[in-house]
Amino acid sequence: MSVSARASSWLFSVERHAFRAEKWICILSLVAMLVGVSFSVAVRYFNLHLPDTGEIAIFAMAPLTFVGAAMCTYTGTHIAVDVIQQVKSPWVRRIGRVITALAMIVFGAVYFWTALEFFQTALSSGERGLDLGTPIAVPALFFPIGMALVVLHAVAELIRDATNEPSVGEEYS
Repeated sequence: MSVSARASSWLFSVERHAFRAEKWICILSLVAMLVGVSFSVAVRYFNLHLPDTGEIAIFAMAPLTFVGAAMCTYTGTHIAVDVIQQVKSPWVRRIGRVITALAMIVFGAVYFWTALEFFQTALSSGERGLDLGTPIAVPALFFPIGMALVVLHAVAELIRDATNEPSVGEEYS
């Protein structure tokens, strides 16, 4: 096995493990949203003197959104891939996959730096949610994490394209 084959095999293994973690993060985010909203409704309905837990649901949207975007990149379930899947020519489909992967790398990298700055500002400000006092930096952290994962998946997809391997998304189609 060549060095490049071992490196891509290692990257694909890291990518699969990252995807497993992404699924759990999104599952936990959905559960947090469900519990946060349900408890908030119960508190209001029974007029309990407890803090509003809707903040949990709002903050859980960050990992769901940004890590979920990375999952869509891995599974190939975003709009660009849907368009590419409709093309009959394998050559045009492959070019489309390369262009999409390159665009996702640029998108993820640009937004990673923006997100990192946003996270650092949230962290240094010490700002907290109004009801439960949850640090704003907690959901803000998922923005750069999600964008780094988008880049990881897009780079892996680019390598799959270059080595003529099928897209991971084909098994999710």
